[in-house]
Amino acid sequence: METKTQNVLGELNLDELYKKYMNVLKDAKMGEVVTRFPPEPSGYLHIGHVKASMINYHYARIYKGKMICRFDDTNPTKEKDEYVQSILEDLKTLGITYDRLTHTSDYFDELLNWCTKLIKEGKAYCDNTPVEQMRKERFDGIESKCRAQTPEENLKIWEKMQKGEAKDYCVRGKGNMQNPNKCMRDPVFYRCSDEEHHRTGKKYKVYPTYDFACPIVDSIEGVTHTMRTNEYSDRIEQYYW
Repeated sequence: METKTQNVLGELNLDELYKKYMNVLKDAKMGEVVTRFPPEPSGYLHIGHVKASMINYHYARIYKGKMICRFDDTNPTKEKDEYVQSILEDLKTLGITYDRLTHTSDYFDELLNWCTKLIKEGKAYCDNTPVEQMRKERFDGIESKCRAQTPEENLKIWEKMQKGEAKDYCVRGKGNMQNPNKCMRDPVFYRCSDEEHHRTGKKYKVYPTYDFACPIVDSIEGVTHTMRTNEYSDRIEQYYW
């Protein structure tokens, strides 16, 4: 597979590919495209990963840009360094090279700061509604009883969460509970966990959700084009929000 992939790429003229696919990526400029392949290190590489990695890699090459390989390591209950190493080996076997290797955990401090900022601005709140009740309220469009808490009250709870003293709370963004897209109904931004992280150990007691971290880190890293599979289509609105 490695030889075949590399030979096919080697035989193709990138200028010809650019002319053929120049209208596929919106507003793409030659030499400025930055894509990313962000697997979660919670298992081994599967066929969906292969598809995503190849698409991001090929378009980065076609536009003479860069591809970032970023491990989305925001859930310490599932992730292991074993999976990180395995995915890197498989990418090598596929002949896929990246320009930067990063981890979402590289930005944990910045993500904490962003969450604090949103809480101060009244755009996020701390919630200890039981999971099943929260799920039902989101489905029915019912606001949480915690939604009316002041920023000052939320900041106090948020500080306790970061110390591991409010484990029954999560942080939710203030969206629109009547939005027909249920992903916009006060999504969870942060949750608590006592599990040891495979890179940061026990430094943190709270971890960002993928939906909160991904657009922020994409912005920090200068990603110009995010290619997502169709199961994420209902979360695109949240990504831009």
